[in-house]
Amino acid sequence: MTKKKKAIIILLTPFVLGFLLGLLVGGGCSKVEREPKEKKARMEQTEPQEILQEEAGVPDVPETLQTEDDVDGLGEVEAREIIYYVPRMPYAKLFGDVNDTHLEKAKAVGLKKIPEKRDDINTSQLTRIDDSDYLVLDELRYSVPYLTSGAARELNHIARAFHDSLTRKQFPLYKLVVSSVLRTEEDVTRLRKSGNPNASDNSAHCYGTTFDITYTRYHRDAETDEFMQPFELTKVLAEVLRDEKAAGRILAKYEKKEHCFHITACQ
Repeated sequence: MTKKKKAIIILLTPFVLGFLLGLLVGGGCSKVEREPKEKKARMEQTEPQEILQEEAGVPDVPETLQTEDDVDGLGEVEAREIIYYVPRMPYAKLFGDVNDTHLEKAKAVGLKKIPEKRDDINTSQLTRIDDSDYLVLDELRYSVPYLTSGAARELNHIARAFHDSLTRKQFPLYKLVVSSVLRTEEDVTRLRKSGNPNASDNSAHCYGTTFDITYTRYHRDAETDEFMQPFELTKVLAEVLRDEKAAGRILAKYEKKEHCFHITACQ
């Protein structure tokens, strides 16, 4: 080998060794860098699931528990609201019999003489109204629990029809709340002094033919795991009253201020 070739080899040797050393070092670094990236990718894939499970923190609950009813998160089922999915009737328009019409009918079929005081009431001509399986009496501050026989039958018929309608629809059972029945002249005077704008000297209530059913409160004997709002129950009551009115058995007025249906029996 000539001196010239030896000199070239000597000059190239450091470069060749440096290149080979660079390949070895670069390959090792790439492997080290790839491993953390792959490990990080695996962690990124698993962490969201773990976080979701930790954040959820949902306790084991029985299969029978409806989680949509577990409103407080304690694993106890709350009462379920039942909704009557029918349009609300135009109550004021449908039940718009004016007071004069009620009074005229009351005079025709009711008591011939208005009792001045409660002691003057001739109970032999009237039927006593008591709590039953279908209705309850409200606190009667300005009336007494008596009606003519025809009005008593109609009230009981309405209450029974309301109960039967709830049963057919498989709704929770409620009772109607009767808020006013027979009034004496003394009751009317006391009612007027209380500031009630609907208290008139000549009320259909004085003839024993007329009663009020509130539409803001309904009674139930015991709580259950289902309930209905008063405005949903009023839809059912309105259907009953509509049918009775169409049959000519009642006159009815929707009282906004008094929150009741003012009803006069036609027999």
